[in-house]
Amino acid sequence: MITGIRIHCFIGGMELLRAPRIWIESERHRALSRAGITLPDPKGEIWRMVSTGGPVEIRYGYRDDDPASWKGSVHWKRPGTEDQVEIGAVGVELPLSATRITQAWENETPEAIIRWAVGRAGMAAGRIDSPGVVFPRFVASNINVWQTARQCAHTCQRSFGLDMSRWALWAGADGAVNWGDFDEPGLRPRVATGAGLINHSPATDAYGRSIVETFLIAGFMHSQIFRLLDTRRDIDDELRALRVRHDLNERSVRTFIRYGDEHERF
Repeated sequence: MITGIRIHCFIGGMELLRAPRIWIESERHRALSRAGITLPDPKGEIWRMVSTGGPVEIRYGYRDDDPASWKGSVHWKRPGTEDQVEIGAVGVELPLSATRITQAWENETPEAIIRWAVGRAGMAAGRIDSPGVVFPRFVASNINVWQTARQCAHTCQRSFGLDMSRWALWAGADGAVNWGDFDEPGLRPRVATGAGLINHSPATDAYGRSIVETFLIAGFMHSQIFRLLDTRRDIDDELRALRVRHDLNERSVRTFIRYGDEHERF
């Protein structure tokens, strides 16, 4: 790994200080954050010790700063090239996809339904906003918690004429589950020409997403705000990150941020 970058991985009962490549990705309007870890394993020892469902923690960042932390569990493993093993992990919000809901409500609000479903998944509810409506009847039939939230949004839009395109369900940096059209608190980095902006590729159509490439912003995640200052394109704006990918390897450490309009369809 590049000098000046600190990597510390915990997988099951193993503690690892070296990884040729790590990537972490989170996206608004998607159920799970994901990560990938490539590890040297010439004797196959890591392969034998890693099991699906085992805990994963990745601590990463610059050596002189406090590290950021991403937590999850092993989702898959596969042989890599050059005596390596590749491990895929999913984030702590997995119960939102794994917990199935079969329940009916009468004269209930969507925020109460979602708060109940989140609790059923064994997760803490954070900020759950109210669209200001009451469902006369709502049925969840063997769907997961994330799908239940989408069904609530769909019902709000179809039956009450509300624009729910920017509403999302996600687990925040503190692990609590949020629902609404608001931003994740925390980092508000500035990416500017001559000060971190490596590349900026604007979207080519109304439904596309623009991509910003910058140096590693450890801990930054989807739904957080960043300021983009691109003097070449005369852009100076604060934007919501819709998808964030951190990519750390032996040649570079980068953060890729996608932004644009939110066009969730129900």
